[in-house]
Amino acid sequence: MKANSIITIIPLLLICLSFTACNKQEEMHPLRKSLQQAVFASGHLEQENEYVIASTADGIIRELNIHEGDNVTADQILVRIKSDVQDAQLRDAQIAYNDALQNATPDAPQLLQIQSQIDIARKQLNQDKLNYERYAALRKKNSVSPLDLEKAELQYKTSQANLQILEKNYIQIQNALRLNANRGLQQVKTQQAMLSEYVVKADKPGIVLDVFKKKGELVGKGEVIAKIGSGKHILKLFVAEDDITKISIGQQVIVQMNNYPDTTFTASIIRILPEFNQTEQSYIAEAVFVNPPKLLLSGTQLQANINQATIRNVLVIPSSALVRGRFVELKDGTERAIKTGQNLGSWVEVKSGLTEQDIILLPKEKKTK
Repeated sequence: MKANSIITIIPLLLICLSFTACNKQEEMHPLRKSLQQAVFASGHLEQENEYVIASTADGIIRELNIHEGDNVTADQILVRIKSDVQDAQLRDAQIAYNDALQNATPDAPQLLQIQSQIDIARKQLNQDKLNYERYAALRKKNSVSPLDLEKAELQYKTSQANLQILEKNYIQIQNALRLNANRGLQQVKTQQAMLSEYVVKADKPGIVLDVFKKKGELVGKGEVIAKIGSGKHILKLFVAEDDITKISIGQQVIVQMNNYPDTTFTASIIRILPEFNQTEQSYIAEAVFVNPPKLLLSGTQLQANINQATIRNVLVIPSSALVRGRFVELKDGTERAIKTGQNLGSWVEVKSGLTEQDIILLPKEKKTK
């Protein structure tokens, strides 16, 4: 029985001692520190010029000539969409245009026929002119009657009118045929433009960041097929509303990227976008690396501290020492109101109410069973 009692009493003593130690509050003096202020921002990495290519027609992808990581050049054909119907319409338009173009040449049958009539009418006119001149000379000699001269003159004028009509008819038909050929050409160009919508090209040189579709897949007009990026990499930083006024061009940024968890990099602010981003519910600042790492991948998530001015020789206490926002607990158990300044992360600036000689208590740690 005695042995059992001892075994029981020792754990109870240990528990009591443990609770006594746990309940003892930590003491400290306010400290003088030089602190580096920083604005925290989350963000990601993207290239300076990123754009998506989208289908400009409905259809099935017949050719997909890109993969993630491929380099592309300006106007390079990236995607072809099945266009059998459009191909047939272009062929029909080309045939119609070639036929119309042939009919508009001087050797076209319709024009040759009218030209033949003009040649005959011109010969007839020359003959009637000679006949009229002969009758006019004879009339001066009173060798023919006035009626005969009048008939010869009438025939001459009729031949003139016939030739003029045929020549005008030739010009009108020639213009009509040329107009028909031009319309045929415009139809070909229209069909070519419509067919070009079934071919998707790169707008500018870059690298393929992502491909969202596969060969043989049905796409709709305006549906995104791939994403392409070009230019240098930019750090897109999302800054809270109450911090944006602390940011300026040229400020140093300390960056940690998720794919380099044990390394930090230095960057510099180059641009602050003036509009509040509703999607991210923050303002956006852009930065570039001072010495970029070898491997940069668009979309990489990152965290950044945008360095502010260094605060030198300032009196601070831990943020956790504040009670109800403006009081601290002294060693004797009383509370004292203090005036605080800037909140510097885990530290709070003390403007008045405390000195370095004061001793304050930190809150008791809450222990769980």
